[in-house]
Amino acid sequence: MKQRQHMKYITLICFAMISFISCTQKNNTLEERKEKINEAESISLTADQTERRNKSIDYCKKHSIPTIEHLPCIESEAEVKIRNQDEVIGRVFALCYLGLKSEGLEKKHLNEFDQKYGASAYFTETEKGYAFTELPTEQQTADANWRYESLHVLLWSLGYIDSLRYPGELCNVAEDVKTIFSRSKEQFIGQAKLRSKKEILDQADLIYRINWACVNARTKNEEPASGLNASVVYERHYALNWLINYMDQAWDDVSTDT
Repeated sequence: MKQRQHMKYITLICFAMISFISCTQKNNTLEERKEKINEAESISLTADQTERRNKSIDYCKKHSIPTIEHLPCIESEAEVKIRNQDEVIGRVFALCYLGLKSEGLEKKHLNEFDQKYGASAYFTETEKGYAFTELPTEQQTADANWRYESLHVLLWSLGYIDSLRYPGELCNVAEDVKTIFSRSKEQFIGQAKLRSKKEILDQADLIYRINWACVNARTKNEEPASGLNASVVYERHYALNWLINYMDQAWDDVSTDT
């Protein structure tokens, strides 16, 4: 999609600044993260954590993606509470609306989408700031446009996409939007089936490690290895961290620290 290809440099620069600030400021989230890591290292890993980590590392090695074996594991299946299906569906409608607005869809058609799916009922405070303004900033539009990649993950989590492809290229926006548009709100809700906790955690652990490789490359002023698209990886990581209730953070506050 041309818009995201054009805007990716703005997004990457912004992401780098955010990461830098996160590393230099005292922040409760990072302190809690460190505390969790220390706790995890002080106890034995569960069988599912070990299996998931090894599977993710094997994937990275197979695709020549840099990885480190001592990167902490994400929480075990017993500890994690996945977002419920209704929450995920609400996010899908909200993100699709925002993506369509970022494409320049006329207001009357956005209103039709909202009437059909009730998207505005699911907007976060930050999203309202973009959705309800007639003169959004370039950065707001870029952020909303990149959220198509997060939407793609959520559609996968609801069973509408068979598998998540290698994160080296953009998702097919037209197909994803068609997946929603071809169904009424009731049909979309009725045909959705949230994937198992194991499936979602497997993807969350994998993207966590892949995102580490992208961040590591950026700190060295290098391009991500093996054709990875750092912005696609970031959006997937964001959506998956939200799905697994990482740090109990709301959508606007999700962190992807590594």
